[in-house]
Amino acid sequence: MKKCTALIFALIIFLTVQLPVYAEGYDIPEELGLASQSVYCINLDTGNVVCEKDADTPRSVASLTKMMTALLLIENVEDLDGTTVTAPVEIYEPPITGSGASLADIWPYETVTARTLLYAMMLPSGNEAAAITGYLVGNGSRENFYAMMNARAKELGCTNTNFVCEHGLLDMDEGNYSTAHDLALIAEACWQYDVFREVVTSTEYWMPFTNIHTEAEKPELNPNAAYPIYSTVYIQKPTSAIYRSYIRGIKTGSTEDAGRCLATAAVNDKGETYLLVVLGSPYDAVDEQGYALSFSDTASIYDWIFDTYSVQPALDTTSPIQEVKVTLSSETDTVQLYPAEDIRAVLPQDGDWSALVKTYDIPESVEAPIEKGQQIGTMTLTLNGTEIGTVALVAGTDVSRNSLLHFFDLLGDFFMSTYFKVVVVLTLLFLAAYAAIYLWAKREEQKRRAAKRRRRQQELERMQREYRYRGGDES
Repeated sequence: MKKCTALIFALIIFLTVQLPVYAEGYDIPEELGLASQSVYCINLDTGNVVCEKDADTPRSVASLTKMMTALLLIENVEDLDGTTVTAPVEIYEPPITGSGASLADIWPYETVTARTLLYAMMLPSGNEAAAITGYLVGNGSRENFYAMMNARAKELGCTNTNFVCEHGLLDMDEGNYSTAHDLALIAEACWQYDVFREVVTSTEYWMPFTNIHTEAEKPELNPNAAYPIYSTVYIQKPTSAIYRSYIRGIKTGSTEDAGRCLATAAVNDKGETYLLVVLGSPYDAVDEQGYALSFSDTASIYDWIFDTYSVQPALDTTSPIQEVKVTLSSETDTVQLYPAEDIRAVLPQDGDWSALVKTYDIPESVEAPIEKGQQIGTMTLTLNGTEIGTVALVAGTDVSRNSLLHFFDLLGDFFMSTYFKVVVVLTLLFLAAYAAIYLWAKREEQKRRAAKRRRRQQELERMQREYRYRGGDES
């Protein structure tokens, strides 16, 4: 049955996933030897995609599902400390109670705060904490919460994501899946909240006393709390051999089907912030230090990025980058154009910016007068085939207009204007009509004169006939 279900979901995904597109960002060096099947990294300062690998391929994502659960908790519960919930006994069933499922030691009927739930599911990846969150935010209906998860995913622009659980213990063949790209969108939404950053960058948290946990388990360390929970993001722990000081959380995830998954944020020594999601690292494989390969992949990618790239101004607002022809001026034939503002992008530190393409939209010429700072056109920047921004191009100097050139230009414009053409046409029509009327009148006059001559000739001939007649009688 499970195989049949898997085939059905595979078919659905095949029919709904868009055709593959060219990868965004920079090519990941082969020498990194990544074990993860999917990778997606974005710089939050610029929005630039730094690198990706099969980022739009749907996969099981295990406990990275909890990022969406945390996001909905933060967005729907205003008072995390003042909001409490009693853990319903019905959530304590497989897969939550299954072998290997991580828990935060929250018991049935235990009353906890929303903040406690947030720490419990994000640090030790407590599956019962995620289920209780679904019960709380879904108003007693976990099914309603799943609908909220999917609706929020669509709002964030996720196109290949579907959730059917709050914790991620269900895999793709059961309908719970996402992509590296979509999870990065979810992580970015989470990262906007101070409380989320506070939680995921913590390496431990002391659970408060409750109606169930009434005594301190480690009073010698903290007599004012029930027990500690610890983050599974070992790469941000200074005591870890895989430690990287730039890591700021976020979440691990693993099932046999999903493999090892990891979503992280990183802030380097320049203050640049990045998000990275790696999915599908081998479940049982570890590096030479004994850590999951999702950690070593993450470290390798960040180390490569920070050694090779940095956020830099892609434009110099003090240097001209194009010029345009000027008309109606006797001062100059061209005016230099400057970018009105800077666009920052993730660019190679060695100065090889061949991946950055500039496309101009400027007129062939512009008429004087021109004021310094006047917008003349625009320029669009494209990084590795992806548009990263458009900036206005402005004149670098004032250019005055020559009055005589302007007069002749106006005169030329007048002669080329539609008004002048209409006047000329009407004039020609008037002259043609006048000529026609003149010719008609002239012909009529000629006819009248000819008729008059004929009448006079006829009268003369009549008079001659009468004269001859009278003269004949007298003889």
